[in-house]
Amino acid sequence: MRRAPLPPRAILDHQRGAALLVFMLIFFLATTSWMLSQADSSRLHSEADKTTSASLAQAREALLGRAVADKERPGSLPCPDFDDDGKAANGSCSVVIGRLPWKTLDLPDLRDGDGNRLWYTLSSELRDNETAAPINPTLALGLSLDGTSNIAAIVFAAGPPLADQNGRPSNDVADYLDGANRTGGPYVSGPSSSSFNDKLIAISRDQLFSVVNRQILGLLRVGLGKYYVANGNLYPETGADLKTALAAHLDTD
Repeated sequence: MRRAPLPPRAILDHQRGAALLVFMLIFFLATTSWMLSQADSSRLHSEADKTTSASLAQAREALLGRAVADKERPGSLPCPDFDDDGKAANGSCSVVIGRLPWKTLDLPDLRDGDGNRLWYTLSSELRDNETAAPINPTLALGLSLDGTSNIAAIVFAAGPPLADQNGRPSNDVADYLDGANRTGGPYVSGPSSSSFNDKLIAISRDQLFSVVNRQILGLLRVGLGKYYVANGNLYPETGADLKTALAAHLDTD
C-alpha cells in the first residue's frame, strides 16, 4: 500500500528541521574550533610569559652576583651592550641603556618569550668605570621606576613589536621598548595594551647593597683574622692597617 504524500506544509517543516540541525552542527563546530584556538593561544601566551619571567629573574641574579664579585669596585654594574655582541661596552658608559651584556655576565643568550634579547639600564652612579665617583651605598641614585627613586638597574623584555615598531631587528631601543622607556625614562611599568607591552624587573639600591655589604663584611672578617694572626694577635689600629687587613685577603683569593 503506497503512503500518501506529505502535505506541502509538512514537507516545509521537515526541510526547516533539517536546515536547523545543519546550522546547529555548523555552529557547534565553529564554537568548538574557536574555544580550542583560544585555549591554544592562552597556553602559548602563558608559556611565553614563563620564559620571559625566568629570563628576567636570571638576569637580575647575574647582575647582583656581578656587583658582589667586583673586588676593585664592589657594587658596580657593567655598561650595557650597544652593538648586540653580548659584551659590555668599553669607555665611560655615558649612555646607560642598551642590551643586557649577557656574555660579560657569563649568561646564556637570554631571550624573552617572543625571542628578543633583553634590554638593560643602570644608574650612572654605579657604572664600572675609573672615571666614575667612588660608590657609596647611601648615595642617592638618579634612576627611577614608576616614580620610585634609588633604582640601581632595570632589565626589560620587549615583547612583540607594536604597530609603529617596524625596524626590528635593530640596535635602536625605540624599535623595542615602549612609552617613556624608549626615550630613556623616567622608566615605567604597566599592564600590556596596544601601546605598551614591556615587562621588566628592577634592582633597588637597598637590594643591591644588602648583598654587597654582606660580602664586604665577610671579606673584612677574614682579612681581620689574617691580620690578627700575622701581627701577634693584634687588630688594626689605623685606617691604613685596616686597608692592609682587607687587601691581605683579597690578594690571596
